[in-house]
Amino acid sequence: MFDQLHKVKKIALISILIFGFFFKNANAQSSYYNNEYSVMTAGLIAGATFMQVDGDGYKGYHKTGFTGGGILYLPFGDVDLPFDATVALSMEVLYTQKGARGKGPILNTYFYDQNIQLHYGEVPIQINIYRGARKSGFGAGFSVGYLGLSEETIKEQGQVELKQGKPFRKFDFCFVLTGNLHVWNGFFLSPRFEYSLVSVRKNNSMFGGRNEQFNNVLALRLMYLIRNKS
Repeated sequence: MFDQLHKVKKIALISILIFGFFFKNANAQSSYYNNEYSVMTAGLIAGATFMQVDGDGYKGYHKTGFTGGGILYLPFGDVDLPFDATVALSMEVLYTQKGARGKGPILNTYFYDQNIQLHYGEVPIQINIYRGARKSGFGAGFSVGYLGLSEETIKEQGQVELKQGKPFRKFDFCFVLTGNLHVWNGFFLSPRFEYSLVSVRKNNSMFGGRNEQFNNVLALRLMYLIRNKS
């Protein structure tokens, strides 16, 4: 009984010390409060996408495209994090190319050299660890995309033909994960991973691949943030 009580006291003491450390560190950081933690910041984004459609019968990020648009950060002010940063909500308005490219026959079909082109307008919304317009950070959240244009072609006996598969859904709901590495004077290298949470097409197995298919996108982007000194 005495040993158990002694262990409880030690655990309580360690917990108090750890809590005290983070509390002290958070208070210390507040003395270095950054005005950028309370002002909106806007920027521009452009880059390349490397994509595939999971379930189409092929594997690999063999198709490339473009993504670009604008971003707005809304910081929450001083939230007493135990390090020099705040939390910020971000919203982007983007044009993003998705799709897939595969060569070779798909099992149980006559399809060769498939090419899927999907053109989305999308709005990603993220919660970010934000350190200002000149420091690195990262974020995670969700994106809603609207399919404006799609085309799917196959190659059969050397000729390119339209593939008469099931149409893609108009909306794409995705999980997004983004890193922002500050490179120089407001320019960031901003890699992103994006994956559909809901299938973008169903009941397509008779046309090649699985019944449900999902957009799977890696993006390498360059972001520029305009520093707000107000």
